[in-house]
Amino acid sequence: MNRASLGVLNIAVAVVLTRLLSPADFGFYTVFVQIMAVGAMIQSFGMQTGVTKLAGVAGGIQAWDRARDVLRATVKLFAIMAVVTVTLFLLLWPTLEVHLFARPLGWTIGGLTALIILTRAAEEIGAAYLRGVGRTRAGALLLSAPREGIVFAVALAVLLASGSFDVRDTVTTYAAASALIALAALLVCLRFAVRHTGGPAIAEPFGMRQLAILSAPILIHSAGALVLKATDVWILSLYRPAEDVAFYGAAVRVTNLVLFALSVINIALPQLLATLHAQGRAADFERIARTAATWSTVVSVPLFIVVLFFAEPIMVILFGAPYAAGATVLIILAAGQTVSAIVGSPGMMLQMTGHQNLMSGLTLGALVVNVIANLLVVQDHGMIGVAIVTACTITGRMALHTWFAWRLTGALSLPDPRTLTPSALKAMLRRQ
Repeated sequence: MNRASLGVLNIAVAVVLTRLLSPADFGFYTVFVQIMAVGAMIQSFGMQTGVTKLAGVAGGIQAWDRARDVLRATVKLFAIMAVVTVTLFLLLWPTLEVHLFARPLGWTIGGLTALIILTRAAEEIGAAYLRGVGRTRAGALLLSAPREGIVFAVALAVLLASGSFDVRDTVTTYAAASALIALAALLVCLRFAVRHTGGPAIAEPFGMRQLAILSAPILIHSAGALVLKATDVWILSLYRPAEDVAFYGAAVRVTNLVLFALSVINIALPQLLATLHAQGRAADFERIARTAATWSTVVSVPLFIVVLFFAEPIMVILFGAPYAAGATVLIILAAGQTVSAIVGSPGMMLQMTGHQNLMSGLTLGALVVNVIANLLVVQDHGMIGVAIVTACTITGRMALHTWFAWRLTGALSLPDPRTLTPSALKAMLRRQ
């Protein structure tokens, strides 16, 4: 399994839940998932990219003592952020109940959501560390959505048994699955650290402070990017009926398939780009980036064509007849995601070459524009207007990423037909 499983399993979970929950309850679930993702990103303090980069540099020269220092600093920073994140979340919980979820949920659901935020962040950071030190398969397994797999299995069993499954059951199942996977991630990372010691010494001192300095700009960018992705759902939940949120959320899950190839490639890409940049291999840096864009395009464009012509049947077959209302939203959002897939990973190129502050600025700028534009259209044009604004924001943001990546690194991230060979793809995925 690999990270592409996440998109497939997200759809599978939605397919089952739309048959167990009312559209209004599935609208709640859509908002819940977005809150959970943003909370986990804040808790992680942007360490996913920083840990991958630092552990990747150490792993590239087999400096295992430095890799252990990275893990030790990560645990310390995670513990500090856990106190901050949980405190802030619980303080905000009554407001979220009233204004975002528009229903009383109670402190039990609030506490379980806080637990999910912590464990999901731990899972993602653990996967980032394992990818950095060269255990790509273990990292890929953690990112292959075993959490969603457990939720899907439980919900499917309830559906087949004709049982009941409400909002509280959904959150409880998600919390249990997330805690289990986070524990597995921790044990695998500790096992690796115990078994790998020594290697060449690195003179520069390293600790939690250095990791925090590196991660803070990435946090601004990553959290901003996630909030940017969640803005459309949040604004819909504030101004439109829960059913509209459900239809929109179902369409969002299908559009994730457009990024199928890029999700697979991005498992190995951060460590590769960080290593090649550190070694000064500019030509290889561009070749890897363009290979990613080429193969992403080859997969995403045909998928978009299928969505373009069969959007309504796709929504009805997957989620049921009421969800046909989200067909137009599906086409619009898929168009925006296709642009993202075609240009590849210019944002990652900027992050791996030390341009985190620029990425943060671009993300915050896009977020402000997206929020203002969505607020202007949501009441008069509903989910269609929100989808158009979101697709346009994705397109503009990716265009800026591509231009800045080219100007600052000298490398293009656009598709190159010369990289359309199985050997090029294999070399990238195997980190050669």
